[in-house]
Amino acid sequence: MDVEPSPLIVTPVRDWSELPLDALSTIFMKLGTIEILMGGGLVCRSWLQAAKSPELWRFVDMTHHKMVFSTKGSRDTLCAMAIVAIDRSDGQMESFSAQLFVTSELLDYIVSRANSLKSVHLTNCCFLWTHKLGRFACKCPLLEEIELSHQKMLPELIRHIGSGHPKLKHLRISLPSIYLNGVHSEYDESWEHMKNEEAFAIAESLHELRFLRMEGRFLSNDGVYAIIKGCPRLEFLDMTKCSDVVLNNKLRACCAKIKHVLFPKRYRSLVHGSSCPLVTS
Repeated sequence: MDVEPSPLIVTPVRDWSELPLDALSTIFMKLGTIEILMGGGLVCRSWLQAAKSPELWRFVDMTHHKMVFSTKGSRDTLCAMAIVAIDRSDGQMESFSAQLFVTSELLDYIVSRANSLKSVHLTNCCFLWTHKLGRFACKCPLLEEIELSHQKMLPELIRHIGSGHPKLKHLRISLPSIYLNGVHSEYDESWEHMKNEEAFAIAESLHELRFLRMEGRFLSNDGVYAIIKGCPRLEFLDMTKCSDVVLNNKLRACCAKIKHVLFPKRYRSLVHGSSCPLVTS
């Protein structure tokens, strides 16, 4: 007698378009800005509606994505995507991070649409004019944090930022030094002053700084002394890649009141265990 096989149990297909809005928002929160714009928000109408929630766009990060480095990711395309993200934030965007593609026109658009901006991080944005960047900073009234990586940072720009945001708390400027291997090994007073111009501008303009990272900048002990004197509230100072800084007793004493200090790497073993705090990267 043949035994008939049991009928297969068919699992009902789940309709992902019917997920509640809060669940979709939680999923989208785990995606990056570009992923939402290129994928998650395009699945269906309900997902698109969820992707337009202003809450998702409070922190816009368009860095370290293959689209940024791809030939498909043209400057115009990425700027257009950034504009969509800014529009969807409905004025609630608090942080904007971007790499390579940012233009002065995009900064102007951010100023016109993002009244809540507190933090901006720009990496390798070579299409920006210095005066435009300074004007942008001054037109963002809530701005507390600026990070510029691989970006030319002029003393005039720092002073411009300081005039508009004297209470700026976080500044990071990063640029690999091109003057290495003793190109400027001969002591020269004019060069000594010139390489500390950024430090002097910071000391003159940004007295409320709490966090300062000077990566690969031209900076000597005189610049460090000026910063410490001009920024009495400083809690974190990174001069890891500042090759002209020389650790001596005077510098150690000046840095003693700062909670966290990163000295140039060649001094790390000498500082370890001393009374002057050291943060390891």
